Amino acid sequence: MRICVLQSSYEGSESSLQEVDTNFPNPGAFTSQHSFENRFIHKNTAKQEIDAVIAEQFDFYINFLWGTLDDDVAGIQASRYLESSGVPSAGLRSWERSRSKNDFYESASRRGAPPVPGKEKFPLFVKPANGCASQMIDDQSLCHDEVELQKALRRINGRLRDSRWRRAKVLGKEDPQAYVDSYDPDSRSSDDIVVQEYIDGRDYLVSVIAFGESALALQPCVVKIRDTPNRANFLTFDMKFDDQTRFEVISRQDNPTLYDRLQEVALEAFETGGFRHSYMGCDVDMRVRSNGEVFAIEVNPQPACFLPDETGFADAPITESLPGGHMAVVNIFVANYFLQNDTLREWSKVAKVYDEMATDYDETVRTVSQIDDIMRKVTRNFDFEGTVIDLACGTGGFGRLLAECQPGRHRHREGPVVGFDLSPGMVDSCRTMGFYNEVYVSRMQTCLLEYVTHTKIDHIVCFSAIHFLSPEEFAFLLVSCFVIAQKSITIGVDEIPHVYNENLHKRGSSFMHSFNHLQNMEAFGKPRGWTLVSRQRQFGWNSPATKDDVYTTTFRFERVDPQSIHYVRLARFE
Repeated sequence: MRICVLQSSYEGSESSLQEVDTNFPNPGAFTSQHSFENRFIHKNTAKQEIDAVIAEQFDFYINFLWGTLDDDVAGIQASRYLESSGVPSAGLRSWERSRSKNDFYESASRRGAPPVPGKEKFPLFVKPANGCASQMIDDQSLCHDEVELQKALRRINGRLRDSRWRRAKVLGKEDPQAYVDSYDPDSRSSDDIVVQEYIDGRDYLVSVIAFGESALALQPCVVKIRDTPNRANFLTFDMKFDDQTRFEVISRQDNPTLYDRLQEVALEAFETGGFRHSYMGCDVDMRVRSNGEVFAIEVNPQPACFLPDETGFADAPITESLPGGHMAVVNIFVANYFLQNDTLREWSKVAKVYDEMATDYDETVRTVSQIDDIMRKVTRNFDFEGTVIDLACGTGGFGRLLAECQPGRHRHREGPVVGFDLSPGMVDSCRTMGFYNEVYVSRMQTCLLEYVTHTKIDHIVCFSAIHFLSPEEFAFLLVSCFVIAQKSITIGVDEIPHVYNENLHKRGSSFMHSFNHLQNMEAFGKPRGWTLVSRQRQFGWNSPATKDDVYTTTFRFERVDPQSIHYVRLARFE
């Protein structure tokens, strides 16, 4: 895909961040699977610049326009204009940027999750309700009594005057000065100021990736800062950009209770903030008391920084715990949009083709295909004890061979076999075969996420079907498999030749377009906690429609580290 990345430009602005924020999110530095082009958008000329970008007709847009109404860079209004155009996109959203930290705290309090600090008990902490990067936070933000609180309120009210002036101009206030002066410098209830209980503890961060109708909480990080004796432990603006400030992933083995609770609170914050609808996700900042009590302090709408490692804000959770890393996370953003809007393929037409061949499918396969031979070898050579999920199960060939091919076994294989297929006709045939405990009509991209809430899944198999997925959907499905499967993943990757798609087009069957994902599979790599135990290539099938030969490479992955099951936490939302 040709992807446009929209960036907020500091050119001509008076932003306090431009001196320290010298890098910009650059997905193209982390994956070569797509072509990325950065476009820098200015606040005062955003509409014209976005019109020009849309005219370039990119395949997809990733929006990093981060400015609030208080900021002197492109953000809310530019994002709203982009959204109104209807182009396919993921990223920061105008509705999210329009909400303050106070809005999030109030939503969390109404919902009862995630836990957030209270407002009354000293010591109290004072900070802006908008903005990022710990702006206007310093040692005087922490107040131990009413006198310190009043000093902090007067101080932050003075520092917010410029922000309020910019906000008044954007809101179209006739008298911006009157708007600025309307704020009581002694009030603790101003809509752009947060006054909340200070949580004495350590800072943690969890990245949450939007994942279809679900979400993935990645490996938590602890925030490490410069040793500063005789002061409270919290990040100020200066410390945020200090060269010793860094994020370090933590191990679940050290404290399983804390690890799981951090992910749980992060997922609650993700859902409370509505971040599914950005197709990207969020970062959740938390503080943890010495007794293990966890509080959500802030939610940032960008779960992947795409910044160089030396900045101190490297995406450690993505590289350490998300299968496929940065390549996968970009594909997830893209797939989230297209799966929701269902515009990539006419799946009903694909299903109809298989409906029409369901009755004669097994005979056809025996004539033109070696898929039965491939599956037979797999069932003979590898263990499938436990629950087996067969993606794109067709008429149920794998289940039949799994029941037949158990040489050397002195006991019956235990565990259900569950099939999913897009074609109702194929599903009916599979049910008639009688080798599957359950069979459902569902698309392979999302069926795992829907079914995993019912039971533990030990093994996932998929043969002669993955080629129907786009590269983005392919990565989305692989991540699903590696997150969900407890024991093994077996996938046959069909090496579709270019001539096959050319012949489909000539026949008027472009909706059956297929992809050769061999290179994508190799680039995805071997996720942490897994090993590739087998990679076998052989002739797969000859297309009855185009007469083209297709070779198949079968990959068998097995989980070697049981603890890796807990790196990522999956939650499904209704």
